[in-house]
Amino acid sequence: MSETILSIENLRIHFKTFAGEVQAIRGVNLTLQKGETLALVGESGSGKSVTAKSVMQLLSNNAIVKEGSILFKGENLLEKSEREMQSIRGKEIAMIFQDPMTSLNPTMKIGRQIAEVIIKHEKASKEEAYKRAEELLELVGIPNPKERMKQYPHQFSGGQRQRIVIAIALACNPDILIADEPTTALDVTIQAQILELLKELQCKFQMAIIFITHDLGVVANVADRVAVMYAGKVVEVGTSDEVFYNPQHPYTWGLLRSMPTLHTGDTLYAIPGSPPDLLDPPKGDAFALRSDVALEIDRVKEPPMFQVSKTHFAATWLLDPRAPKVEVPEEILRRRKIFFGEGGASND
Repeated sequence: MSETILSIENLRIHFKTFAGEVQAIRGVNLTLQKGETLALVGESGSGKSVTAKSVMQLLSNNAIVKEGSILFKGENLLEKSEREMQSIRGKEIAMIFQDPMTSLNPTMKIGRQIAEVIIKHEKASKEEAYKRAEELLELVGIPNPKERMKQYPHQFSGGQRQRIVIAIALACNPDILIADEPTTALDVTIQAQILELLKELQCKFQMAIIFITHDLGVVANVADRVAVMYAGKVVEVGTSDEVFYNPQHPYTWGLLRSMPTLHTGDTLYAIPGSPPDLLDPPKGDAFALRSDVALEIDRVKEPPMFQVSKTHFAATWLLDPRAPKVEVPEEILRRRKIFFGEGGASND
């Protein structure tokens, strides 16, 4: 049994606005095992980035943690002071952001930016830090690192900047790396290279990764487990194969149907409507208003997490033994046939 390195329990986060309190995170429960990759997927505004930033304690000033705990190595990060968090950030938990230019200082040479992390956390000398910075640049695939350390961020391409940000994140061998859509701003070939690099480095450093993305194609390649988020809640969680080939929640069906495959016909499916207003979240299942298989109970009572297998859970009333049979989309049936073998199987 692998060791649980991070455990998020019943996390509720609200944001104070002039219009009222936005209930951004509404009872999230997640675990991360040592050395695994957990992907958080969902539409914009589903709470993926807020969940990740709460782990780093990088929430904005108007955020209020209403309830819950974030246990890292058995200690609650929500109870840590800013000074204590500064010794954890970068050293034990590191983060890569979507746009590398917002993470890099445009007026500092990149060698100094990498060395700075090592000097602060490892208490290394300047010479040692610069030597390690050179090694890290070589590790992440920047050619001629000795010379390029003396250059500024604007002298690198987008893919190279993202590699530099990864080097900074890995400078102190963190236990957890949070990657918040690290490949969104990159073209497809560079994206593949960055993902391959992250996989190689994960094996080398034995770190756990929380990977946040919109792109389900990326998830299939990198994740061991997938958590699907909608309206501030985790609606389905399971291994990559379980979520991709035996999805249970209608929202997961919608996400997978809107992903182009070789079997896609003339038109690509789009989930109707838009996510709910979290100033006043709907009663029951938040996805019911957009779902064509919603039951009466979905509009009244929130579904609990039903267990599908040892590792697979989904919060949908369709899994209740009393639920009526509903028509499962053709694309989902095709995936289930692959998952269960040609005979197919269904519990809907």
